Amino acid sequence: MAPRRSSSAELPADMGPMPRQKVADQILSALRKEIVSGALPRDSRLPTERELATRFGVSGPTVREAIRGLSALGLVEVRHGSGAYVSPNVDNIVAVSLGTLVQLESVGISDLIRLLRVLNSHAAELAVDRATEDDIARVREAAELTITCRTVSDTAHAMTSFLTSFADAAHDPLLGAIARFLVHLVVKLEMSSYESRSDEFWRKWSSSAGSLRLAMVERLEERDAEGLVKAVVEYHDVVAKRIDTIPQLRDARLSDADFESFIGSRGRAVP
Repeated sequence: MAPRRSSSAELPADMGPMPRQKVADQILSALRKEIVSGALPRDSRLPTERELATRFGVSGPTVREAIRGLSALGLVEVRHGSGAYVSPNVDNIVAVSLGTLVQLESVGISDLIRLLRVLNSHAAELAVDRATEDDIARVREAAELTITCRTVSDTAHAMTSFLTSFADAAHDPLLGAIARFLVHLVVKLEMSSYESRSDEFWRKWSSSAGSLRLAMVERLEERDAEGLVKAVVEYHDVVAKRIDTIPQLRDARLSDADFESFIGSRGRAVP
């Protein structure tokens, strides 16, 4: 992971005037290259609007247009009163792309569950070798929390923590970023279908697959790759069957207007 610096990063010397045609796009492309190369490190502050305007030989509004484009891509965060900063993690970048993709391709919830099953099966194979004792302890703590939930909020938090901590135990940055996006989205969608249910409902719901989640933890603690993959597949199959019992989720596509709020205006799964 690239080191983080809070100070403003330097760009190349004054590049002189640029052609007016698609100037903002050219600035966006130049800054993007600086970001992906590490010349502008994660969480570093971009030069000020005036500095960028001078270096590229353009006006302030043109610079702002380029910064908005970088923000839409998830590469930059604009912090009011402080300036524009390189996004500190890859989650925004992955989420923007995947959020747009699942909408364009009219992906269904069941498709997301199947993809999560594949990703977490691979995460299981990696975690058996790579997970630290602290990683495994976090997965167990999260799994145990999922059994004692009483509200929709508690359940959403516990389920998200369990699934993301499991993926993170694989220590694969790309797999983790994709899994985190899918987990946040699937949990949010499923929880929304039951929001008005009673505390008793959530107590039963959260404990219903508790033994399967604990089985995943136990196989991970034993470093049993074959058993862990089997437990992961069994757990995700149960989740998929549960989704099939909810018509509004089973038949829905993420391109439906009703689901726009779950993806977010920038293609991110709303936490």
